[in-house]
Amino acid sequence: MKTFEYDILSFQVKKQKDYDALRSALNERGSEGWEVITAEAGDYGYTTFLKRETAGKKAALE
Repeated sequence: MKTFEYDILSFQVKKQKDYDALRSALNERGSEGWEVITAEAGDYGYTTFLKRETAGKKAALE
């Protein structure tokens, strides 16, 4: 059975450079195996919800 871990990132976005920082942070997480499940826009920025499969727990269950 697959198991997952989850993370939440929040970003303030007021200027174009803030989008660059958001993109950079998400690319970094992506290289670590994280996948964005959803993103929500708010008054001051974005909240992203991420998940990745937990390799250690999966191997222990097999």
